[in-house]
Amino acid sequence: MNIDRSLLSRLLKAAFSFGFIQVAALNAQTLDEARNLVSEWVDVEKTISEERADWEAGRVIIKDMIALLETEKESLTEKIKMAEEGLSESDKKRKGLIEESDEYKAAVEVLGSKIESVEGRVLALHKQFPIPLQEEVSMLFARIPREGEDFRLSVSQRLQSVIAILSQADKFNSGVQLVSDIQKLDSGQSEVDILYFGLAGAFFMNREGTYVGIGVPSDEGWVWEETPESGKEISSLFAVYAGEVQAEFVTLPVKIK
Repeated sequence: MNIDRSLLSRLLKAAFSFGFIQVAALNAQTLDEARNLVSEWVDVEKTISEERADWEAGRVIIKDMIALLETEKESLTEKIKMAEEGLSESDKKRKGLIEESDEYKAAVEVLGSKIESVEGRVLALHKQFPIPLQEEVSMLFARIPREGEDFRLSVSQRLQSVIAILSQADKFNSGVQLVSDIQKLDSGQSEVDILYFGLAGAFFMNREGTYVGIGVPSDEGWVWEETPESGKEISSLFAVYAGEVQAEFVTLPVKIK
């Protein structure tokens, strides 16, 4: 079979050209895919890099937070320890205060059972007080409940009144007091000066020195008695007290009950 060489040559060229075109097309498709793959790979690497950077930043923040929480934990632990120690000390103080309160209540109960008796004795002393002292402590005496009266004051308030009265009485008893008063006796009455020697006794004299005598306390009040025979001595006593004459020993009438 004879084939025309020119025809064969044309066929071979056509086949070659067609194959080249296919190879070129195939190469072009592969290149696009490669480019796409590279692009995707770059995106993935970029994403990984960004994720890694975010993770590193987050890890630093978490690390700092852990360190801060550890510090806060130590601080709270120390505060809890101090609070527990403080509570322990407070419990001790509270226990001590409760014990003191119980002792105080027990003392008040004992005092409450005795205060009425003490008040009665103080009231009995009232008549034995000189008039100036009675006037000085009159308001305190008014605070003492009488028999049958309701107790409007607490035990401690009643005790304060009793102590205040006795303190004033002790103060009066520790010195010499000069007062003026109207003296009433069998021979009449006259304005006199009275020299109290504490709660033990007193001497009185009018301005003219013609009316003199002594006074002593009793359960029913002070008892006054004229002693004209002691006029000179009592007049000397008042003169010495007033600083009108030089101090000297003076013999005076005394009554002891």
